[in-house]
Amino acid sequence: MFAIREQMFDIGERMSTSLTRGLQLIELLARESPLGVTEIAQRTGASKSGVHSLLAALVRSGYADHAPGGAYRLGLKAWEIARSVPVAGLLEAAEPAAAQLVAQVREGAVVGVLDGLEVVYVHRVESEQAVRVHASVGDRIPAHCTSTGLALLANLEDADIARLLPARLAAVTPHTMVDRRALMAEITRVRTRGYAINRGGWRIDVGGIAAAIPVSKPGAAPAAAVCVAVPLYRMTRPWIARTAPILMRCAARIGDALSRHAMHGAAA
Repeated sequence: MFAIREQMFDIGERMSTSLTRGLQLIELLARESPLGVTEIAQRTGASKSGVHSLLAALVRSGYADHAPGGAYRLGLKAWEIARSVPVAGLLEAAEPAAAQLVAQVREGAVVGVLDGLEVVYVHRVESEQAVRVHASVGDRIPAHCTSTGLALLANLEDADIARLLPARLAAVTPHTMVDRRALMAEITRVRTRGYAINRGGWRIDVGGIAAAIPVSKPGAAPAAAVCVAVPLYRMTRPWIARTAPILMRCAARIGDALSRHAMHGAAA
């Protein structure tokens, strides 16, 4: 009986390992495809035979596809799965408001959601400035070094933040807040003024201000925040004073649109 349990455990371990490697391969293809078997093996440290077996399984299930020249790229099944992630209503609400925000402040804007202790960008609108901040949908950035992350953390309970924060915060730049007490003090300031400010915490030459998108459900934490990102030399105090009210009105408009979207969905 013990031998059977041990055998079942070994099978489960192998399946878990294969699943993890398959998901890692999908993530790699999402970032860098098309890639050949040799390139994938070099990036993952796996054997070429192991990579080939995983790719064959992913192709059969539709998560990977053959690209011209024998390389591999992400398959349509990954796109189908991504469409089911519950951000469609957020994007529908955010797109017109974010576009209006960029037109008003003449700087780029991003909408991000909190995933653990990381911010994931789900929407962006670029400015027409010659010198501007570049960000991509799907970027993951530690929450403690961005204004978007600070705005979202500020709407959590202190106890929840304490559980999320690691013992040591990673320093992305020399200006990243890595002291937990300093970070909590900054979060308190965010709660007081209603928006977050970041100066060089993510990229040394980039600043940003962000406001959480309010939700109508009592007791619920905001699902997303909207941020105006700007080269640090343009982020002056007068600029912040002028931009912050426009940003907060944008966040409120997105929140209102989300509420209407939720009511229509409930009615349907």
